[in-house]
Amino acid sequence: MSKNSKKGTRKAASRSGTNKNPIIIMSVILVGLFIWIMSQLSGPGTPLATSNQPVTAPVVNGVQMLSMNLTAAGYEPNNITLKKDIPVQINTNATADAGCVRGLMIPDFDINKALDVGQDSFVFIPNKTGNFEFSCQMRMSTGTINIV
Repeated sequence: MSKNSKKGTRKAASRSGTNKNPIIIMSVILVGLFIWIMSQLSGPGTPLATSNQPVTAPVVNGVQMLSMNLTAAGYEPNNITLKKDIPVQINTNATADAGCVRGLMIPDFDINKALDVGQDSFVFIPNKTGNFEFSCQMRMSTGTINIV
């Protein structure tokens, strides 16, 4: 009887040394998953943070036209130059994971919009000059509008 118990003990001891393979495999899978998730957040070929390069909205038929992407990373562009007293149409393209960024507030112009996933737009007239902040409702993602 003691011979069988020793034999069973040896098997258990030898098994514990070979169970490292599932741990290594799971580690590789988790690292790959993390890398994939991070690449999806930034999108193909784009940095995680939005660009801070100023963008001037062109005037088309008397209306300033601005295209803006809304993503989990924030607003793109997030530094905008507009002309005073010329209506501006902001055309948005929001991804499904944009979250609170789909909300756009420009407090100095009493604008608080809930924008749809996909394409949406709104129009306002920038009637004062200066630098104005825009943000999501949670104020986590922000940008600047410079009106000249």
